[in-house]
Amino acid sequence: MPSAWLIGPLVIKSELVVLIGSFLLGIVFFRFVSPYSNLETKKWIDGLVNLFIVFVISLWIGKIITNLSIFINDPLPILAYPSDSKAFYVAVALSIVYGKFKLAKEYHQVIDVLFAWLIVFFTASFVYGFVQMIFGAAAFSWQYLGLHVLLLILFVLQQDKLSKENLVFTGLLSWSIGQWLLALFSRTTVFQFNLSHWFYAVVLIVSVIITIYGKKVKQ
Repeated sequence: MPSAWLIGPLVIKSELVVLIGSFLLGIVFFRFVSPYSNLETKKWIDGLVNLFIVFVISLWIGKIITNLSIFINDPLPILAYPSDSKAFYVAVALSIVYGKFKLAKEYHQVIDVLFAWLIVFFTASFVYGFVQMIFGAAAFSWQYLGLHVLLLILFVLQQDKLSKENLVFTGLLSWSIGQWLLALFSRTTVFQFNLSHWFYAVVLIVSVIITIYGKKVKQ
């Protein structure tokens, strides 16, 4: 696989193409396994597509913000260079802000967005990792793929037995712990991003906070 494609003045990285394709497959998979009505499923798919677009745009914004002095002097190398973990953190933060104000203003909407997003995310992570393994990416392993397959099986088989809230909590908790353990024994990433251990700790803490807040809301 070529590392990039040159389209006029634009440099399109292969990782971005695989990332977009992986998320498209994730959305298609969610369409088939969604427990929501057709109307609700379409609504959440539209929301997730918008969220993903915001995330991709935010990656570019994060890349510029974290390399502002270089960007001012010579912007083209920054735009052509792959986004790093700092840009990823900025993109996640901006995407959360967008999701909170545009998609999930109430607690039950937060759970619905996270439920749909996790199915898409786990699917996209598996597809992306599988494609990269085929082309020899050392950052991905069968353990990494197995973690996401197990989480997908959990969501698909248990969505009629467990509440979405419990599935979201279990998914976030299991993923953060699983990724952290994998990072201890081997090099692992989230897509092409090498993330710090503290990121997985934050995800774990957020899953606990959501659960605690949900119990207070129901009281």
